Amino acid sequence: MVGTAVLLDLDGTVWDSRPWYAKVIARLSRTPATEFEIKLKLDAGANVIRLANLHGVSRTQLAREAGKSEDLPDLYGGVLETLSRFQEQSRPMAVVSNLSGSLVAPLLRSTALECFFGAVVTPNRGVPTKPQPHGVSKALRTLGIDASKAWYIGDGDVDAKAAGAAGVRFAWASYGYEREEPAGTDVVIEQFENALRL
Repeated sequence: MVGTAVLLDLDGTVWDSRPWYAKVIARLSRTPATEFEIKLKLDAGANVIRLANLHGVSRTQLAREAGKSEDLPDLYGGVLETLSRFQEQSRPMAVVSNLSGSLVAPLLRSTALECFFGAVVTPNRGVPTKPQPHGVSKALRTLGIDASKAWYIGDGDVDAKAAGAAGVRFAWASYGYEREEPAGTDVVIEQFENALRL
């Protein structure tokens, strides 16, 4: 029997990527990492590729770094164990992220998370997957799951809006980047493994 589906944001939900982005862009652009850490912290929805491009770092260079198996974004505690439990429970899983697919694919491979997801939805031709419902809806269609049988877990307002617009219940990852609970939150999770209660 197929369980309730779990759709996930990545940055600030599955992994803490800001220090990694800052370090990689700093190394490739020969600029102090603290400058990028501050920019990423001040703007929770910052476009990493645009920020990198402004400092002479290409999408291809970022993707190459994301494909390395060492020095990767830190997974939040309990991520691997929780995803493994979901898999054991036959719960369909998907990623719906505004992060470019050129980064998502190598990062999922490098962090050994790729095997968990039946769908990975990223921006198409520069059109963000969120806050509009089309990204979440596409993931549901790919998984063959009705919106009433799914949760979307994310740390920000755009995640909550996308979930609500697609008719999916929303769990706010309060440990993530955005400090204020988004409107439309159904459940608050204080750590990733709390998602097992959904």
